[in-house]
Amino acid sequence: MLQRADQQFGGVWREVTLSSDEALALLLPPHSGEPCRGDQLTLIGAHGATVRDAAATLQTLGDAYAKNNASCAERLGFAATAAFSHVVLCTAPLDWEEYARVTPVPGARYCIDGFHRLVSWAAAGRITGDVTVSAWIAGA
Repeated sequence: MLQRADQQFGGVWREVTLSSDEALALLLPPHSGEPCRGDQLTLIGAHGATVRDAAATLQTLGDAYAKNNASCAERLGFAATAAFSHVVLCTAPLDWEEYARVTPVPGARYCIDGFHRLVSWAAAGRITGDVTVSAWIAGA
């Protein structure tokens, strides 16, 4: 996906620091856990969602998500207390199957890497106030 982003955005990358509001507004691709490992519930539908909305959905699903999406829940659980680390974004939906139905939003930033960390940090209430998230962004 990083190679695709590099090609799609002409090798233009920059490093930024996102405010908590900016991090919560990042757009995520559809996500149904890892069906190949038995995950059954959809966290994010075909058109994508913000980190804020995905975290709220995760909280609403509660124990049902962990029970029916053990693989994804394990990754989310690990990330909940992990140190903040860089995420990778792009300035338009990536030309990749997962993003095929994601609605482009002018000025939005889309997650390429860091999905589980972002959702988990948000669901755990860690992306608030003066908290910042570091990111590399492909695209102008």
